[in-house]
Amino acid sequence: MLRRFLIVLFLLSSASGAPPAALKPFLEQHCYDCHDADTKKGGLDLDALPADLRSPETLAKWTQLHDLVATGEMPPKKKPQPPQVERSAFTGVLAQSLTQWDAALKGTIMRRLNRTEYENTLRDLLGVRTQLADLLPEDGKAFGFDNVGEALDLSPVHLQRYMDAAKAALRDAVKFGPPPEKKKVAAVFDAGNNKRNFEKSWLKLDDGSVVFFNSGNFPSIVPEFAAPAEGIYRLTVTGRAHQTDENVTFSIYAGTFGRDNDSHLLDLVNLPPKQASRTLEVFLRQRERVRIYTQLVPDQVSLQKNGPSNYKGPGLALMPVEIEGPIVDEWPGRGHRLLFGELEARAGGAGPKGKFAKAGASVGEIIPKDAAADVKRLLNAFMPAAFRRPVSVEKAAPYVQLAQDELTAGTSFHDAMITAYVAALCSPDFLYLREPMGKLDDFALASRLSYMLWSTAPDAELIATATKGRLSDAATLRAQTERLLSDPRASRFIKSFTGQWLNLREIDFTVPDKQLYPEFNDVLKTASVKETELFFEEVLRGNLSVANFIDSDWTLLNEPLARLYGISGVSGVSGMDFRKVALKPEHHRGGVMTHASVLKVSANGTSTSPVVRGVWVLERILGKTPPPPPPGVPGVEPDIRGAQTLRQQLDKHRSMESCNGCHRVIDPPGFALENYDVIGGWRENYRSLGKDFPKPANLPSNVKNVQWRIGPAVDATGTTPDGRPFKDLAEYKKIILAQPARFTRTLAEKLAVYGTGRGMGFSDRSELDRISTSVAAKGNGFRDLIHEVVQSSIFKNK
Repeated sequence: MLRRFLIVLFLLSSASGAPPAALKPFLEQHCYDCHDADTKKGGLDLDALPADLRSPETLAKWTQLHDLVATGEMPPKKKPQPPQVERSAFTGVLAQSLTQWDAALKGTIMRRLNRTEYENTLRDLLGVRTQLADLLPEDGKAFGFDNVGEALDLSPVHLQRYMDAAKAALRDAVKFGPPPEKKKVAAVFDAGNNKRNFEKSWLKLDDGSVVFFNSGNFPSIVPEFAAPAEGIYRLTVTGRAHQTDENVTFSIYAGTFGRDNDSHLLDLVNLPPKQASRTLEVFLRQRERVRIYTQLVPDQVSLQKNGPSNYKGPGLALMPVEIEGPIVDEWPGRGHRLLFGELEARAGGAGPKGKFAKAGASVGEIIPKDAAADVKRLLNAFMPAAFRRPVSVEKAAPYVQLAQDELTAGTSFHDAMITAYVAALCSPDFLYLREPMGKLDDFALASRLSYMLWSTAPDAELIATATKGRLSDAATLRAQTERLLSDPRASRFIKSFTGQWLNLREIDFTVPDKQLYPEFNDVLKTASVKETELFFEEVLRGNLSVANFIDSDWTLLNEPLARLYGISGVSGVSGMDFRKVALKPEHHRGGVMTHASVLKVSANGTSTSPVVRGVWVLERILGKTPPPPPPGVPGVEPDIRGAQTLRQQLDKHRSMESCNGCHRVIDPPGFALENYDVIGGWRENYRSLGKDFPKPANLPSNVKNVQWRIGPAVDATGTTPDGRPFKDLAEYKKIILAQPARFTRTLAEKLAVYGTGRGMGFSDRSELDRISTSVAAKGNGFRDLIHEVVQSSIFKNK
């Protein structure tokens, strides 16, 4: 009987490619009671489920149905269960159809460069630092990443913005006349324009230094200085920590500091008690200034009452600050040489006009030797670099003709060439990764590898390797992958991948409530992201086990972050200087789930939510996407007065049948993280603004004017959906690590999505399983995992 069932099932499904007709007996016997047109439990109506698997939406629904049956979640435990052989027969036949149709669909979408990739590509191609990403519309996201083709449409607005961005980069690449003059200026803090500040909060010492006790009322470092031209400037800050044995950290910002609040953080630096100098090179745009802000929190009452000369708190003593630049290494740059070769770039004259003009830009003209010949020569050299592969004369011809038409119309040589260059930089060959269906050719493979690990176009060596037809060779591909991973440009991969996989890009989405978390500042925020990026880099560099992302006995800290974590022995490591630190059980740290960056982005500004953090763990660590809440069901709002914890509210929430099915899966990992507050600190009690709770005692010296109280006790216990209890995060991490292949498989899928720019479908499952099994046999090394993904059929095919 079973054999006949299997044969009929297979013949029906393979003949039509539409499994619903073939699988209907199983569904009618075990599923229709709860999921027909009348019941629609959980919003699933099997009668209305389409049969055409050529639709991505339908394919996704049938994939979900397959997984629910395969894992035993359907039918529910309280319902009669089908024999295992029948369940396996159902999922086996459905899997064949899902694999067939997913494989047919997955290579049909072209992948456009996202705005970060577009900016990096133009910057690297033209040797400029032009800010381009902000000129472009925000990119869509799919499967957790913003480089996935199906989320990257191209509207007329996009195209216009791409043209604007290309023009801006090209303008900055072209240089006329001699390089800008390098100047050196020293700031002198005197009482001339700052008398009120000296009387109120500044202190002038006999050695000429000026002491600042807070970040308010602080001038530009060099009041009379504004960058005369865009470029690199060398900044030297000399001083010391005042009236303290600890380093004093300060932030350095650049901007015009106008009403539009255009300033941006350049660096975090520290000075020790003994006088020292800190020199750093910073990139400034034309007319930008520089400012310093201390990270001190003074006793304002004492400072105002006694004045700066009698104030005993710590301060920052600064000598005159020097700034030198712009520092020019080459003139003109490689972008200018790519665009106009050795043609004379004469300063003065008419210069770029109309649509290519730029206020404040140097003006001049390009003098051709033979305009028609120069157009062909320059474009034939430019287009292979821009299109990331050899370009035939026939393919270049329309762009050559465009420039020649502009010249015929009376346009200057400079403007005619820029018109052709803009057209090339907005063409499909530049905006899209040209990947043929099936096996990738060597040039497509070079671009895919480079955009994965560098977020930019392949360099000369990678293109040369592709030109020789050697990149498809496994050993050569591995060597090139290793080269790219070891290059400083791999920092883009670290920042972009961690920013999206762990959601670190949302670090500024919320601002912690100053009443509840007065100790939070820019230093902690920046340091928290840096810890995670450095941790990721260390695991990658050393090929450490991916299990370190779940739990580790080490991390990298600076002094402010160590203070937040309650870890001693990291004194003197301030600013952005980090040290590898051994962790002990009493530190309650280890793995990315305990990083302040992750804990902040998975919370709001006032409270933590087991639901939000639970979803974060499911999606990013366990590889599960929970369904959205049923329509009409209200969310759970935290009570910051502390009368009722969110956990108590969730207990009532789960009593509703429509909510329990999802929350029994979502809530447990969120409960495990409840000992960590909004900014990533360890807690055994919630902070509350309710006046009925006791005040805190023995607070750190950097925490002043506390208004919060010690609220209800934290309960971090829980039970996983399969019945395994835990008392805190340490025990929950052990549960995850009891099945290490699950996380390796999740991370392999995240890397594959990021590397290929498409979501992983049913037909990719067997290859992802093979990757995780192969890596596990080698010790689960993270670098090995990246190599396995790159060598996989998923990566080498479209």
